[in-house]
Amino acid sequence: MSTIPRNLPRFLPTLTEVVHPDELVRIAVPAMPGLEETVLSVMQRVEPVIERRLREEADAMLRNMVAEQLQRLSACLRQEFEILVRQAVSEAMTSQSSQHKLK
Repeated sequence: MSTIPRNLPRFLPTLTEVVHPDELVRIAVPAMPGLEETVLSVMQRVEPVIERRLREEADAMLRNMVAEQLQRLSACLRQEFEILVRQAVSEAMTSQSSQHKLK
């Protein structure tokens, strides 16, 4: 025969609700996020990296474009300057030559 332990609490809680193990499993497993939630979560994580990379790439492209345009502009300005210098030298030589002929 079994003996009753003497140090039992005076009031014992009584289970009044039937719990089925199937329901516990369903409640304990978190629902898988849907496609939209997953995409949103991934985009939120990668957005700062994408923004930084886009800024870096745009800056590099802009620097290259400006450098190319400056080279073209410089070449055009050199050609124009050379034409102006040739004209000025030619006029000066013509003027000097005609002054020497008058003397």
